[in-house]
Amino acid sequence: MDNTVKKLSWTVVALLLVAVGYVALVAIPRAAIQVPRSAVTSSPADVGLAFEEFTVAPQDTDLTLAGWWIPAENARATLVFIHGGGSNRTSSYFGSLDFYRAMVAQGIALVVIDLRNHGASGSDGQGLQFGRTEKYDAAAAIAWARLKNPDVPVFAMGISMGGATLIQAAHIGAKLDGLILLDSLLDTHDTFRQGAWVETGLPPALFAVSAWAATQFFGLPGGDEQALARAVALDLPILAIQDPDDPVTRERYSLELAQRNPRVTLWVVPSIDPQHPDLSWKERWGTHVSAFLFYPQETVAQILAFIASSTVGSGK
Repeated sequence: MDNTVKKLSWTVVALLLVAVGYVALVAIPRAAIQVPRSAVTSSPADVGLAFEEFTVAPQDTDLTLAGWWIPAENARATLVFIHGGGSNRTSSYFGSLDFYRAMVAQGIALVVIDLRNHGASGSDGQGLQFGRTEKYDAAAAIAWARLKNPDVPVFAMGISMGGATLIQAAHIGAKLDGLILLDSLLDTHDTFRQGAWVETGLPPALFAVSAWAATQFFGLPGGDEQALARAVALDLPILAIQDPDDPVTRERYSLELAQRNPRVTLWVVPSIDPQHPDLSWKERWGTHVSAFLFYPQETVAQILAFIASSTVGSGK
């Protein structure tokens, strides 16, 4: 009887270990990258902007990406805007449509797309890849922008995962006159852990193994392939806009980027009270990508000054 009980106990323990291993190594990473698609239910017309629908295809796979061309009168630059993970080109977390209107009012035309597996764009079945595959979408949008309006400089702006996507696109040769990163995803493991805490409320440390598994088995960039390492090596003007209390894409990585790449201009956004009533709908996402929502004039001013300084002497 004793041997039977012992065997049963060890069997139970083994099954529990297998279950825990499956959850940590497979279930959590898979759930993190396979996020629900958010439909595009509004357009620039809702904020009084003229626009054109267009589609573009990335070079790496047979997909169609949906986008908008938003012209500006006497445009002095084109801005390619890339949204964050799990969102789309109308991101309410950032206030995208109001941001587009503010840019157009300042003579900045826009090219905005839904990344693969988002909005109205096609799917490759891989889910979020933190810029590893999405870089081809951004590169296609940048190339389209240059063809659409070849006489003006082209800048690109990414928020959260959109920032990592643009960093990776620039790394593979996408031609930009400057890059704007707002609360950019820079460290894969840290963002994975913090994002898991946001979604579950459990301590980030519990997701360390899952973050590792996401880079080893699910394609997310790790090591020197992460956005921070790629961004440190970029030789182009970069404006990093960082919320100091962002709970997901944390300030320490933007500070490190600014310290290691002399071409980075860092603007730390004035602190936003995490308990501010206007943030309650964001729950644990808190102040993530909230700079424009709370400091619209200051955010626009930083971007315009960066574009102006980056085009001095360029002949454009």
